[in-house]
Amino acid sequence: MKSSHLLHILIIVIISCILYPKSCYAFQEHGAKEGLYIHQLAHVCFGSAMLWLFFMIKKSAFWLKKWWKAIAIGGLGLAFWNVMTFVGHLLGPYNVYCHNESVTSNNGLFWLWYITKFDTVVCCLSMVFFYLGLRRLNNSITDLNSGMQKP
Repeated sequence: MKSSHLLHILIIVIISCILYPKSCYAFQEHGAKEGLYIHQLAHVCFGSAMLWLFFMIKKSAFWLKKWWKAIAIGGLGLAFWNVMTFVGHLLGPYNVYCHNESVTSNNGLFWLWYITKFDTVVCCLSMVFFYLGLRRLNNSITDLNSGMQKP
């Protein structure tokens, strides 16, 4: 199958999921408060680490290389993903919209909660940037070690 056909199928699936949501499986809701506190703290720590990575790369000489920029953008995306998920977890216990489709969605908190359910898209795109950056970094190291590239 051609990649253009796969792209068309992916676009149709994404649009269908946005326009006709039935289930909320993007991230899990936590039942016990103790587990949620630790989980939220983990989001804060991981998000802070990714912001630190982004700013350390941006202010260093690494920023001149495309692969380090891709890694930094992946880190920034993961920091944003942590914010989205953190907010989604905060709104989750107060939200009954996922389980009750008869409720109207005129509430602003509903739409904020609904947008945070797409956190997986942000996470996957960030991981793609990480992967592309690490792959190019690995290729450049391999080329350097084989003598194909001057330092």
